Amino acid sequence: MKYQLQPETAILDENGLTASAGWAIVYNVNSQTGEYLGATYQFLPVGVGLPAQSYLDAPKKVDDDHAIVRQDDKWTYPTDYRGKTIYSTETGAESTVKNIGDIPAGFTLLKPNSEFDSWNGKKWVLDKDKQHQYEIAIAQSQKSQLLKEANNEISNFQDAVDSEIATEQQVEILKKWKKYRFELNQIDVNTAPDIDWPEKLNN
Repeated sequence: MKYQLQPETAILDENGLTASAGWAIVYNVNSQTGEYLGATYQFLPVGVGLPAQSYLDAPKKVDDDHAIVRQDDKWTYPTDYRGKTIYSTETGAESTVKNIGDIPAGFTLLKPNSEFDSWNGKKWVLDKDKQHQYEIAIAQSQKSQLLKEANNEISNFQDAVDSEIATEQQVEILKKWKKYRFELNQIDVNTAPDIDWPEKLNN
């Protein structure tokens, strides 16, 4: 034929060496991970083979949840969740997937609905005991803070009474603070969050 309208296609022999020089589409992979990098045109002179980490057979298309990886001289298509947020089924703590493959054991793509959720093997469920223990801890902290404040006020007014310098108004205030402290001490924090806190005094 007088004119060559298409570039010559390289032909490789059974040993993987170029028997007839020409162009070839080669599919390149990462030398460390085997992950597919992309296709390029490569001119192959006679007697040479393919560049390192390159192959003639094309991989198939995949969706975003899969990767293309060359393994054992064939294309494989493992799951790929890189960049996605996963959650520890033990603590609910979140992290980001960095490697190709299935989600690591002990993690899920499902986000817990609250800090009190526990993993039941398939989904997150509200751990009412965990939530209640948290509410008890909050109530105990609040009770301790209010008692500390009441004790400080009582100590101050009691000093005035003991020193016989307290006014009648201060004596009445002392009685109210003691009543308030008594009511605080009657509170059972185990009933949290259903606690009716006594009204705080304003001197």
